[in-house]
Parts: sequence; C-alpha cells; structure tokens
Amino acid sequence: MKILYLSADPGVPVLGHKGASVHVRQLVEALAATGTEVAIASPRVLFEGERLDADVELVEIDPVLPRDHATVAALRDAVRAQAVDVTKLAARIRADAIYERFSLFSDAGKSAAGTLEIPFVLEVNAPLRDEARFFRTLPHPDEAAAIESAVFAAADRIFAVSVELTDALVEGGVEAAKVEVLPNAIDPLKFALRHEVGGTQLTIGFCGSLKPWHGIDVLLDAFRNALAEAGDRTLRLEVVGSGPCERLLDGLDLPDGALFRHGQLTHSAALRTMARWDVGVAPYLPVPRFYFSPLKVFEYMATGLCVIGSDLGQIRALLGNGDRGVLVPAGDVAALADAFVALAHDPARTGAIGARGRAHVRSSHTWAGNAERVLQALRQGKAAELVA
Repeated sequence: MKILYLSADPGVPVLGHKGASVHVRQLVEALAATGTEVAIASPRVLFEGERLDADVELVEIDPVLPRDHATVAALRDAVRAQAVDVTKLAARIRADAIYERFSLFSDAGKSAAGTLEIPFVLEVNAPLRDEARFFRTLPHPDEAAAIESAVFAAADRIFAVSVELTDALVEGGVEAAKVEVLPNAIDPLKFALRHEVGGTQLTIGFCGSLKPWHGIDVLLDAFRNALAEAGDRTLRLEVVGSGPCERLLDGLDLPDGALFRHGQLTHSAALRTMARWDVGVAPYLPVPRFYFSPLKVFEYMATGLCVIGSDLGQIRALLGNGDRGVLVPAGDVAALADAFVALAHDPARTGAIGARGRAHVRSSHTWAGNAERVLQALRQGKAAELVA
C-alpha cells in the first residue's frame, strides 16, 4: 500500500521539536516499518532540528494562510489551489489512500481522495476552531466551519485522540459510527530503562512546551513548598522545553542546584534526559472537557518514571486511577507539593509505580499498534471502494 500522509498545518514542522511533530514522525515511522510506502505532504518539510528515521518522501506544499486573504473568495482560491496540488501529488505517487492530520482551512485530503476515488482517513487531535478562537484569532470563522464540516463528512474513518474529543465531534454532528479513539503512543525501542539513582535525592522533571495551561506556575509554587517540607530529602527540578511561561523560571529564590533549565532539546536528547529523573510531572490546569492526549505522560511512563499528573481526562485513565501514577487535583499547589514530599520519602513506591506505568504503555500504547489500526481502517475503506 502507498499512503499519502497529509499535514497541511503550517504550524506543524515535520522535522521540528513540537509534540505534534513527534506524533507525525513516529506514526509515519511505524507505518513504514510495516513495509507500507509513505509520502508526507506538508508546508513544513525542511530540517528544523529533528530527523525522520524512515525512507519517506517529503513534499513541500503551499500553505493556506487565512490572514493573508482579505476576502472569502480569495481564501477559497487558495484552498482550491492547495487541493489541486495535493491531488496531482497523490496521482503522481499512485497513492492507494490518504491519511490526513486535520488542519484548519484545508480540504485537500478530502478533494484528492474524492477525485481519485481512494480511501480517506482523518486524524483529529484537537478542536482546532475552538482553540483558535480562544487562544489566538480565527479569521473567516464561517468558512473554517464549513470546510471542517465537509472534511469530517467525507472521511471514511476519523481517529480522535481522546474520548472527550470523540464526544465533542459526535455532539458537533459527526456520525458516531465512524469515529474511533486513537490516543498518542510510544516506540518502545526509543526508551531505555530509567537510570536508578540512589541516595536521598528525588529528581522531578517536566518536559514540554511552557504554555499557561500546562501549569508551570503551579509546578514552581509546589516545588518551592515541597523544598521547605522535604526534611532530610533533597529535591531537584529539571525543566526541558521552551515557551511563553519561560519567564516564570527567571529569578527564582531557590537553593543552589535545586533547579536546572535544559531549554529546548531534540527529542532523542529529551528522552535521554528523562532517563535520569525519578518523577515526571504533568500539572495541567483545570480545562473544561480536557480533550488532550498528553504525549509527555506516555513518554514519562515509557521511561519508567513515576508520573504525577492532574486528575483530568485521559491522564486519569492512563494512570489507572492512581495505580500507575499519582493523581492530584488540577491546579492544587498543596496537593502537588505533598505528592513530591511523599515520593521523596518512599523511593520503593516511586520505583514500583514507574515500573507499572512502563509495562502498561509498552503493552497497550505503541505507535506500531496505532499504525496497524490505521492500516486496517484504510484497508476497509479500500474494500468499500472496490465493492462500490
């Protein structure tokens, strides 16, 4: 089978550091490992610090930038032009199917699959229109809604990353029978066992973009409180990543060596860094209908870290209601500090929780498993096309 993987979002660099970029690369690598031929079409295919460990053709396409178009007519012209280019590409490589990471203001996957009469499977990672309205701006909102509705309707199968996102899609009018939950995952081969660190120090780590809803302020307040309550235990916090909340790390009045800032690392370097931690923290703030599938939590668990996560959505399920991690109320500084102190005083429990989490994701949440479900959906779509 030859798949055209379409990621039309200009904010997702295929060879970049973002979690979305990791998702694209890991799924494509897993697909390629099955012997499937894959080509990636994206506006962002140039090298931006990361590599793709698979023999995959990368094809640059023109982005659709709604802010550049003053009128809906001009925007529609850009959308059509991108769709024509993607259709030509799919025809050139003789694609058997199209797999698209959903993005705003693109119907190229739908159009190409319809023109070529091949299966079309869609991956949805977030309610993108809502995110744009709440956190950025959304030009031409009616056109965004119309394109989204048409793309959802045309897809043979839709994979959503969480139960909460699936529910939102169905409530928005998507046919329930064609939506399936497909969370993030890990590649077990990329994760060595955590280095066992003896002594009285507990190393806590955060890896990810430093955005407001990730709870960086809560993490820092809780860590400061835990330092005062840890007694004969030493606590160390390491932060990997960058973003708008980096400024919160400046000028903190903490003991020498208590905080280390790695900044932005490559994915492989971030995983090596995690392997020196004892605890991985995901202190998300309270978010209505928490729809995320937090890649950092999967990767913490695969490393064998004891995860402390906000008691929200998919995090609760991943951590087995507290059997495979420690759940704390979202935004609760005192509860998070107490969790740090308790784990510092009980290294055996910390290690045992981490081991259970590692075993769970390695058996239940792998990119190879996700790739097989994608291929199954595409084969079913192909069978339906042949019958028709």
